[in-house]
Amino acid sequence: MTNTKFSKFKNTSRRTVLKHSAAGAVVLGSPAILSEALGETPIKIGIPTTITGTYAEYGSHVQRTAKLIEKEVNEKGGVLGRPIKFLFEDTQGDPKNCLRKTQELVERDGVKLFTGVVVSSEARAIMPKLPKWDALFISHGNGDGRLTTPKFLVPNFFRANTSAPMGSRSLSLFLGKSEAKSFYAIASDYSWGHSSVGSFEKQIQAAGKKFVGKTFAPQGNKDYSTYITKILQSGADGCFVALGGDSVRAFYSQAVQYRLSAKMKLVTGMIGQSVLTTLGKDSIGIVGASRYPYTLDNPENKAFVKRFVAENGVFPDWTDGELYQATQGMFTAIEKAGSLKTSKIIAAAEGLDVTSVKGTIHFRECDHQAENPGFVVEVKAGTNGDPEPQLQSIFDRKISTPDCGKTTFSS
Repeated sequence: MTNTKFSKFKNTSRRTVLKHSAAGAVVLGSPAILSEALGETPIKIGIPTTITGTYAEYGSHVQRTAKLIEKEVNEKGGVLGRPIKFLFEDTQGDPKNCLRKTQELVERDGVKLFTGVVVSSEARAIMPKLPKWDALFISHGNGDGRLTTPKFLVPNFFRANTSAPMGSRSLSLFLGKSEAKSFYAIASDYSWGHSSVGSFEKQIQAAGKKFVGKTFAPQGNKDYSTYITKILQSGADGCFVALGGDSVRAFYSQAVQYRLSAKMKLVTGMIGQSVLTTLGKDSIGIVGASRYPYTLDNPENKAFVKRFVAENGVFPDWTDGELYQATQGMFTAIEKAGSLKTSKIIAAAEGLDVTSVKGTIHFRECDHQAENPGFVVEVKAGTNGDPEPQLQSIFDRKISTPDCGKTTFSS
């Protein structure tokens, strides 16, 4: 499907990219640039991420996987024959901090490649600056569906990961066959939470279910007693949960005290290992969309999980798998371009197929969203009795990815 409005926008923006690239070419004669061109220095990749703050857990996952990727790639000879090096900055989950830290990486360290940004509002803060910086940003986890619509999209941004509308899509298709007839929703009061609930509301109704209400909690909220009371009073058969970071663990811990899962079905747009770790056996029965389930049975994922467990002693969470896939996309585009010039990498990434831990994904030229398969898991007792996310459904990437440049689905 071609989005005429975006096509016009994309072509105009590309001229901007080329203009900035040409401007940058003036300094190619400097010794530092020539040294890099000869492969004597590493390719720097900036990771402005949440090392501290509400979403610090996600940032810690980004760090551990980036270190694994750096080791793996460099052992295999690097990218374009050069080693890679990740540079980390702590954004604390704040958009202003993210913008400042990213600009420092550009101006101080000469970074032109970025990934690992955790919060969608942080991604929105830096995206408008990318053409001016002549930089490329490939998202590994930013879920706000609007990032790949003409409202926010710039040609220097690609999303490798599953977005909030994509998770809601897969979950709603799965729940359409469930006995639950009505749903309530609770989410974090920021862009990803609103995007998740907005999409779930539309799609669960399209699946023939009733959506009876929603509530939003501040980021970092610790007391969910009044919210859980609202959920119980709704009379819904199920509750859709779109909380992240410290908030999701706090909510589920308190939900256990209220025996919420015994009174209604708990479903989530993004299930992670941290919830299973926090709740233990109390997590059994939770159903959710999964951006990346580590149990996927394909050669690439098996190799990744084996190496990850050997390095970290735990199974990878969704953040780990998504970052691995995003960097695979970045490196594949660079190798295809045969260059570190931003405009050439963008051209190489458009329409690119990348085979990684989730199988083969496709970066659409029309909106730079990667088509990802959709996964739904249910937490069940594994062979040793511990909770394990077991795959219930896999949806084709064409079904789980929105229409071009939109957050909605035409079929």
